[in-house]
Amino acid sequence: MRPLQRKFGKVCYRLLVVFAWLCVLVFFGWAVGALYHLTSVPYALRILLSLAYLAGGVALFFWIPKLANWLSVVAGSIVVVYLATMTQQPRNDRHWVIEQQRMPHIDRNSTHVTIENLRHAVYRSETDFDVHYRDLEFRLGDLQSVWFVVQKFSTLEGLAHTFISFELDSPTGPQYFCVSVEVRREVDEVYSPIRGLYRQFEVMYVVADERDVIGVRTVMRPDDRVHMYRVNATPERVQRLFLDIADRINGLEDQPEFYHTLLKNCTNEIVRHTYKLTLEPINWLDPRIVMPGFSGRFAHSQRLIGAADQSFAELQEQCRIDQVAREVGLEGDFSNRIRESQR
Repeated sequence: MRPLQRKFGKVCYRLLVVFAWLCVLVFFGWAVGALYHLTSVPYALRILLSLAYLAGGVALFFWIPKLANWLSVVAGSIVVVYLATMTQQPRNDRHWVIEQQRMPHIDRNSTHVTIENLRHAVYRSETDFDVHYRDLEFRLGDLQSVWFVVQKFSTLEGLAHTFISFELDSPTGPQYFCVSVEVRREVDEVYSPIRGLYRQFEVMYVVADERDVIGVRTVMRPDDRVHMYRVNATPERVQRLFLDIADRINGLEDQPEFYHTLLKNCTNEIVRHTYKLTLEPINWLDPRIVMPGFSGRFAHSQRLIGAADQSFAELQEQCRIDQVAREVGLEGDFSNRIRESQR
């Protein structure tokens, strides 16, 4: 047994060494990019810093005789770079694009809710639109259902944007509003998933009507695929979910935060709120959460969407709404029409 134990111990040690190497190399690559994205430093100097750091790490690999010492030096330098990135602080007073200039605010008591700055943009095309805002008042008990929406904008299956839509029961019929976690962009700023790793974008919760948030992603973007799934949740859990989101929205007014492509994106932010819907917390670092395009399949596996005897392929086909939305257009009873195919 002892030779077997020694052999097993050697295998474990080698695996541990390989894992340590992978971690250091990944974070070393991250540190090179972090120096390049230090916006407080002039652009030319950022390039020099990142190249010097990369060259220095490679040179030290050949200069330091013991690999363990090299790993220690590089790990220490990564910590220093991380601390340097912490000097970049999120703000709410930048020159934002017109559709994200106003942040929503939610006033509530035990029974009534008022959403201030609920957006309802009117689109003539994806880039030609007018932005309007209104206040929405309702009883908390009127919140009955919530829908999970997945917008696939790429041929790569894992890439997608996700958001949710709440359904209100009112005397005049159902009303809907969406909550979408997004990058808050400055004028002339373009989203990049790489830049999203380096404290470059603030995170924003957009609260808007469905013609705005769903309409632009279906009618105005003919190549995108959009699926809308009704979440299996009682009205009480839907209301708890909304209240948790409301607290988060109001908190970002006073304490802005950075978006992160992997750790604080549209999907894992929603997942944190769905702790109100599940008996056990969902692992927001699950690959199907980090890659939002797979989040619908994940939600189905957790029985958050769909019937128990329904395959995900059947559910996905039933809940596709972009084709119907383009036929309906943005006029008329948009929200109810896009749901007709699911009934």
